[in-house]
Amino acid sequence: MLVRRLGLGIAIVMVSSCATVAPPVESLEFFKEAPADDPWHNKISEWQSRHRVDPALGPEAEGYGSELAEDYALFSRELKREIAAEAVRWTQSQSRRVYEPDGSQDHWATLGEVLDEGSDDCDGLDLLTFQLLRRFGFEEREIVRSIVVQNGSGQHHMVTLWFEAGEGDRDPYVLDPTGVVSSDMRRLSDIEDWVPIEAFDEDAHYRVEPPSTPASVAGR
Repeated sequence: MLVRRLGLGIAIVMVSSCATVAPPVESLEFFKEAPADDPWHNKISEWQSRHRVDPALGPEAEGYGSELAEDYALFSRELKREIAAEAVRWTQSQSRRVYEPDGSQDHWATLGEVLDEGSDDCDGLDLLTFQLLRRFGFEEREIVRSIVVQNGSGQHHMVTLWFEAGEGDRDPYVLDPTGVVSSDMRRLSDIEDWVPIEAFDEDAHYRVEPPSTPASVAGR
């Protein structure tokens, strides 16, 4: 309690110290579900509904005319390239240390098996890149795992292919876990002697084929 003398009178001012002291951070409950009568419920719920269907949530938020939209799309693309390139560099640095061939039986490991064993060959080490990019927001059909074959030798290898947003389904970046095909992140068109034959992810499997011959050409 604070007492202050004013002339002949006495003013008594009650000061509640506990009202101005924030609770300890460690005592806060951040994820306690808010009740329907929370004063912010309607505002937050209305934003959530619009956000879920916002077309700007696409990979690069393209199609908007402002300078900010252009800068946002450019920065997003540059940042994703940096993330992908760094993931490749890190995986290749690890592969030089932990690469181990399967032996007589070719076993495709899960990420958990690779981390538990601490080593694997290309099809297991490729998961280090693939899953890192998944965790950083690279979406379905944006990245796929791919079996590539070397012309002449017939050697098989596993890589991740990244189809950069806005580039369509052509000429992806090749992300090689061991550096056998490429020691850095390069476009498929810049890779000599290696051809993709299969592409797949957690849910889908695609066979890579040459483009279909137009009927007008085939009939000649």
